[in-house]
Amino acid sequence: MPKLITQPAHPSTADMGKIRIVDGHALPPNLYQNQRKEPGKWRYKRPDGSYYAFAASISEAIEAAKGLNAQFAAGSNVTPAANPQYGRLSIRRHAEDFISEREKREPTLASKTSWDNRKAYLRSFAALNAGKSVSQLTLLDIQQWWDKLTGNAQRSRRAEFRRFFNHLIARNLCPKMDANPFSSSDAVPRVEMSARPAKMRLRLTLENYWHIYNKAGELGYEFVQIAMGIALVTTLRRGDICDLTWDNNITGTLLRKQINKSHAQLSGNYEFTGGKAAPANLCWNMDQHQLLRKLINRARELAMKNGRCTHVISHKLEKRYKRKKVEREHHYQILPDYLTRAFAEARDATEIYNGIPTAARPGLHEVRALSSDLYRKAGYTTGEIQQLMAHTDEKITEGYLAGHETQWTDIAIAMPDQVIGGAF
Repeated sequence: MPKLITQPAHPSTADMGKIRIVDGHALPPNLYQNQRKEPGKWRYKRPDGSYYAFAASISEAIEAAKGLNAQFAAGSNVTPAANPQYGRLSIRRHAEDFISEREKREPTLASKTSWDNRKAYLRSFAALNAGKSVSQLTLLDIQQWWDKLTGNAQRSRRAEFRRFFNHLIARNLCPKMDANPFSSSDAVPRVEMSARPAKMRLRLTLENYWHIYNKAGELGYEFVQIAMGIALVTTLRRGDICDLTWDNNITGTLLRKQINKSHAQLSGNYEFTGGKAAPANLCWNMDQHQLLRKLINRARELAMKNGRCTHVISHKLEKRYKRKKVEREHHYQILPDYLTRAFAEARDATEIYNGIPTAARPGLHEVRALSSDLYRKAGYTTGEIQQLMAHTDEKITEGYLAGHETQWTDIAIAMPDQVIGGAF
């Protein structure tokens, strides 16, 4: 059992004298933004000086910090067993146990950016429910918290929370629940999901794709050009593209990639698709994919110039980025967020989308939709494109194929003159 740390002076006197304002909100003592000042990412300073990282809206983070401050302030008057923040049934303790077990079973998780996000989601849930034990949780409690999240936030959390509650329920820690609240089965009580919002971003046309591609070259962003090319040829997402390494993914003439999103959703969790699907592992033989071979050869030459970078997408970063404490396997490796920002810089430099809100301008992900449309025009079926895009449901692929230029259906049947019973 973790040792209860009690410091009557917490919150610290140093912290009490400072008022930190974020987006017009005064932060309570011991609550800080994360080191990169990312929206929705927070750190809570414990009495021992260590930090507890979690993700939440600003109002949720303030509420959580106030609750934790009260917990620690009262800590000297309670025992660990009586304090739900530290006790055997604390949500926080079991969230950390679950994270530790996941990393032991699947060591490769530690190198994935998506795992950092999923850990932050779990820790956020624990922080926002610091005063409750797992044995007190009910479906209604979880639904009330769940409804505060956006639809996108719900969808990004659901798979990992399903695993977490499987972990709890298997240990009989949630007696007030009849089933996993994040089950995908309609046969059991579960949380209700928010509807998907209407698409906001414009589709990327082929003409504008090449305008952005050429502008990236003018800006000296050859890595953006290579990433755009790989996205167009393979439909890979930015995270998968940035994860490509010479040792793990390029073998002779083969490019092989385990699709991150597919593995996050399906690995060890066949309930997600009723047991009908396995995680997607895609392979391209570059002898048959000459465009891809050209891009990979170009990336290899660039990586050699960039200090023999271990990653396919590389760039010599400016000094201001060198100072950031970001986990990189190689100094010139490009991370997904940096690639997104560089693409947006090239896109906006074209001035094509002047007057259009930034949120509505096509991002790098829209290259994926453009690619699917080009494959359709080349004569491939929706099923073939679905396999390429690693979608478990054809309807998802159809969503990517929709919204491009108007599709016209040629009509072959003609009305015979003799059947209309008259003349025009």
